[in-house]
Amino acid sequence: MEKEFKKIEAILNRLHDLQKDHLESFDKKALPDLEKQSQERQIEVEVLMKSVAGFVKTAENKSNAEAESMVVNLNKRITALLEQNKALETKVNLFKDGIKNEMKQVAKGRKVIQSYQSSAAVLNNPNVISITN
Repeated sequence: MEKEFKKIEAILNRLHDLQKDHLESFDKKALPDLEKQSQERQIEVEVLMKSVAGFVKTAENKSNAEAESMVVNLNKRITALLEQNKALETKVNLFKDGIKNEMKQVAKGRKVIQSYQSSAAVLNNPNVISITN
């Protein structure tokens, strides 16, 4: 059981570091790869869920103070990861909203440029009438 607990702690540490790196990437990079980051976290979470499920089965069979303290410790660590995940989710949503607003600005700029181009095309048309057939 101690071995499983150490394995879960290692996974929790990797997931914590991964989320921390992803949070910091918003400050470092102009455009972080959100899809890749999401996949990386999903893989670690799946491994964590499998390990925790195995640990819980083992801990259910052993009802002692050590097992209970391990479960309480895991609960605290997972709660901290969930809070970190909420912070990451907030940053992602702010980032996506910023991109949407920038895209709206670009669309407005395109419309303005097109309106200038169409009026310029009208002004550049020759005002000559051909009388030859």
